[in-house]
Amino acid sequence: MNTLLWISVLFFFFFLFTCKNRTQNSKSAFLGALVVFIYMILSAFYIVSDYFTGEGINDAVIFHLLYGLDGSGFGDYYIIIAFGVGLLIASLIFSIVYYRLMKNVLLETPKKVRGFFSLMLLLSAFALHPSVHFFTQSLLKMMGIENALSLEYPFLEYYQEPSLTSISEEHPNLVYIFAESLEDTYFDESIFPSLMTRLKSIREANIYFTEIEQAQGTSWTIAGMTSVLCGIPLVTPSTGEHSPQGNSMSKMSTFYSGAVCMSDMLHKEGYKLIYRSGSSLEFAGVDKLYKTHKFSDIKGINELKLRLRDKGYQTPWGLYDDSLFEFSMNDFKRLSKSKQKFAMFISTMDTHHPYGHVSKSCKAQRYQKGDNSMLNAAMCSDELIARFIEQIQKSPYGKNTIIVVGSDHLAMHNMAIDDLMKGKRRNQFMIIDPRQKEEKKVEKVGTTLDIGATLLPFLGYDATLGLGRNLLKEAPSLAESFSNFDALLNAWSKEISRFWAFPKIEHDLVLDGTKKQFKIGSTLYKFPILLRLNETLEVNPFFEVKIKFFETTKLFGYLHDFSDDDSFVWVDQCSRISALEPIQPAPTPSSYCYAFGKLGGEVRTGLLKRSKSLSLDELHHMVSFPFDAETAKIRRENIMKLDAK
Repeated sequence: MNTLLWISVLFFFFFLFTCKNRTQNSKSAFLGALVVFIYMILSAFYIVSDYFTGEGINDAVIFHLLYGLDGSGFGDYYIIIAFGVGLLIASLIFSIVYYRLMKNVLLETPKKVRGFFSLMLLLSAFALHPSVHFFTQSLLKMMGIENALSLEYPFLEYYQEPSLTSISEEHPNLVYIFAESLEDTYFDESIFPSLMTRLKSIREANIYFTEIEQAQGTSWTIAGMTSVLCGIPLVTPSTGEHSPQGNSMSKMSTFYSGAVCMSDMLHKEGYKLIYRSGSSLEFAGVDKLYKTHKFSDIKGINELKLRLRDKGYQTPWGLYDDSLFEFSMNDFKRLSKSKQKFAMFISTMDTHHPYGHVSKSCKAQRYQKGDNSMLNAAMCSDELIARFIEQIQKSPYGKNTIIVVGSDHLAMHNMAIDDLMKGKRRNQFMIIDPRQKEEKKVEKVGTTLDIGATLLPFLGYDATLGLGRNLLKEAPSLAESFSNFDALLNAWSKEISRFWAFPKIEHDLVLDGTKKQFKIGSTLYKFPILLRLNETLEVNPFFEVKIKFFETTKLFGYLHDFSDDDSFVWVDQCSRISALEPIQPAPTPSSYCYAFGKLGGEVRTGLLKRSKSLSLDELHHMVSFPFDAETAKIRRENIMKLDAK
């Protein structure tokens, strides 16, 4: 647990002991109780987040809150969910008790010095709280405040435009295994003796890398995959000037559409791109990542479970790995027979935190005493992955296949975390090349951002790929060049967020009332939605965020904060749209309507029966509407009435 949190909690308890020295009335006691409740909720949120990440609140937490949690293995988290609900209830009860104890506390001689000291303790508790620090930094990024590092080291000087140059007539197939959380530390014999025996033997006969650090924006599954494929970290589009601040991405149809990734380039070279996963494709937008970047054959639990002989043989996350590898091996043989070049990416699940899951087909299902379920799962993964590799190597197609095993990210909080923390935490990365006759240990410092650029030469291409560097060349990686690489990536978040590439309206905008969607360029957007448009019709989309068990900001809340002169297109329930202008004929409340214009200017509204086309001329006219503050004030008052409902 973060040391600053404990210090913050200490200050907070000192505040509770000293606050009785201040004269209180009902109003100040209520304010104090509210502050106490907020502090406890921040602490509860941090504790629950730390259980999942081992790092408190980080980008992974925010990403999943924004993107949604559909497809999560909630069955593995019932204890922490119950604990979190308990903390919420306890926070509420404690705040009520505080209020009742403190209201109408009158001191004959007000102790001003002690009261001031009590206030300083409270402010210190908040100032030191890691949650406050994280959200402050996020707010600064959302406001677009420039970081001095980004000015000293401009992003474009270090970002290399992705390109491929053929350096060989041989372009073998690729099988890439994203081994869930199976970091290099599990191979440390001093910590985990005889745990990874089979994979250890395989990697030490091939090329393996021992210094693959975890960089900012690569510490969860979708982020680790993005870093490997695209050579850039995952920055959610809640930061940067072109982003939908604080919005869900679940209604977006593309993922980093402005980035050119390894798969995009391989597709142009004639490779067929395949993805197999034991979990849901919808989880964290995995389907959107692979579809956007030229994968044509994408299957997860919902597509693969039809092949199961025993339909009940599943984990809370999806397929067991032995089922996944069985299906993947069949696909590998089929694809190899077709003689078309292909790259297959496989994402395992058995070693997912917190407990891991052991496939039935493992011969060795227990590690040592067998009392650590995660280490049992890791030992099983060692057997299953090694068996899969050997099956490929022994097949008629093994000599034309490069195999990679890499952890998607470092292990998060799990049953083995105390032992993992004893080691030098590094990601797993090995390349198994049938043409390689001698083992090669690479100790050069890198990150998962470097994997794509390092791997592509084995497929017969010299490559540049974003922030990645070939770790087998003499030139240093960026992680090696900068001791503050994470801080630098954080400073570049504004530039990186532009890879989401929100489009520009270049044709008439057709709102499809039947399918409840519309398209701008290659990006599909679903209703309800709010678009902010600039003078050249570049769009900044806003969506309603829906997090399980919680209700969050509605679109009219975002619209309320638009400036008087901001142009917008808004599609939502008619009962909300009518707050701007009356709609004729009067629609049913659940019908969808549209509005476009400015809060401080002309607004046009209408009912979406089937479809409505907003012409380019109308949209260009809209952005040139004159505006006035009084009109905007009236509309904001009407929007606030919606919020009250």
